[in-house]
Amino acid sequence: MQSSTVPAKESVAELLARARAARDASALAEGRDLAQRAWALSAQGGTTEDERCEAGHLLCLFHYRMGSLEALLDLGQQVVPVLKAPDRRSAKADLLRWMALAGCETGRFETALHCANDACAVSQDLGDQRQLALSLTALGACFERMGDPWQAERLMEDALLVAKEIGDPFAQLVTLNNLCAVCIGAYYVLRGGDVPAEATAALRRALGHARAAHSLLSNFGDPFFSVFVEGNLGEVLLHLGKLDDARHYLDAALQRGLEHGYGAQVWRIRCSICELMLAQGQARESHAALTALLHDMQGGDPRSTLIRVQYALYRTCKDLGWDADALEHFEAHDRLDRRRQTNQLKAQSQLFVTRVEAEQSRLQAERARLEAQIERSRAASFQADAQRDQLTGLGNRRHLDHRLPMLLEVAREQKLPLTVALVDLDHFKQINDRFGHAVGDKVLVEMAHKLRENTRTSDVLARIGGEEFLVVFADMSPEQAFEVCERLRLRVEEHHWHTLAVGLSVTLSVGLSHAPPYELATLFEEADKAMYRAKQGGRNRVALASPK
Repeated sequence: MQSSTVPAKESVAELLARARAARDASALAEGRDLAQRAWALSAQGGTTEDERCEAGHLLCLFHYRMGSLEALLDLGQQVVPVLKAPDRRSAKADLLRWMALAGCETGRFETALHCANDACAVSQDLGDQRQLALSLTALGACFERMGDPWQAERLMEDALLVAKEIGDPFAQLVTLNNLCAVCIGAYYVLRGGDVPAEATAALRRALGHARAAHSLLSNFGDPFFSVFVEGNLGEVLLHLGKLDDARHYLDAALQRGLEHGYGAQVWRIRCSICELMLAQGQARESHAALTALLHDMQGGDPRSTLIRVQYALYRTCKDLGWDADALEHFEAHDRLDRRRQTNQLKAQSQLFVTRVEAEQSRLQAERARLEAQIERSRAASFQADAQRDQLTGLGNRRHLDHRLPMLLEVAREQKLPLTVALVDLDHFKQINDRFGHAVGDKVLVEMAHKLRENTRTSDVLARIGGEEFLVVFADMSPEQAFEVCERLRLRVEEHHWHTLAVGLSVTLSVGLSHAPPYELATLFEEADKAMYRAKQGGRNRVALASPK
């Protein structure tokens, strides 16, 4: 009888060792297959918890780097709960950050924002300033993809301050690269608008960040970062008209990206090269390359690149005089872009106004930065406590005295709008009398939460009396502020207050005043008059100050 040899069963430990080696060698396809087998085998039992955690984390990393973003999001939902032990919090923060970025690219904004905020919370609990800086960049990416690159830029600048304070080259590299991408996003929003200088300024900021990131590449041997950084740098130079320099960086990034299988990033770089061909007058070559790229991207995840490809095809066909094809690609671009805008608007209405998480993360980053300088940190802490209402956590009158003069001065110098809202809870004394002061306090805390949810991080919030709150909307017209306050009024009215006490209901009245004139006393007086007109009109309403 002829004997047969049965291959020895692979162990999870052996598969993981080989997957780590593949990761270090940037052999992504091989590493993904090894990690996939390790993850599947670990689910059958007989392995340690550490091995299962590492298998899931490694597989998610390979999906992220290869641009398999939907696969990353689906798997990440399974892996995050596995990373529950305290010593795995850093790995958990990494995974949540990758998932946030993947959610941004695929239009799953709710998942993205949830993961980014969780990453910030985990980093803060961990006390790891490096992880906090990285998590803030992911949170900023959420806002950029949700249509607000300016808020994103602010968050990432805070992250960069943290990274520089702790002297971490990796955190600086990642943050600078993401800042560059955000400024490129701002350019795409602004180009073709009424103020071309703003679009150019966004590109110049992007160029500064890209060059700073490029100067850090020598600290890292991982080609993944050089592909991202040089791809972004080439894209910026392309739009600035520096075509030869752009080609140099884009070709280098594309070669490395293809070599290591960085799928999603390769598509973006190929699109930039096609746009460069068009800028050099090579419309036919650009059209052929874009058509091939569109075919290769079928079923792919990065929607932003697909929108760019369709727009580039429209421009190319238009240059070639192929009007029917140009119209077809313009309509495809328009459909994709409207779908993106619809997703952004949905996300904004559901999540974007809930800025409290972003503001908390931003403040955490600021505190982390200050903690590196202990004496300054203590002084800042004392000052913050002195300006904070102890019950609601909002600012108090001292906070207003500190912030408002500066806001008014900036608004006056730049001739910007500024609107003040005086918010008063209706019949609050009756709430205290009927339900007790403990319930009244809970109502005030929930009201503060509602204010944070429905305002921007740039707005100033304060509790200025027992049941009175003040909101200062910097750079916002009274009409826009009216919409915000009306949304706040409805959400307060519709809130399930009965969960605090049976029979409890709460409404509010709001009075709005606006600058100019840029005078504090006048703004307060006019807002107060408008609020009392809202009361006299039946309460539970928003009233604008009488025209000046």
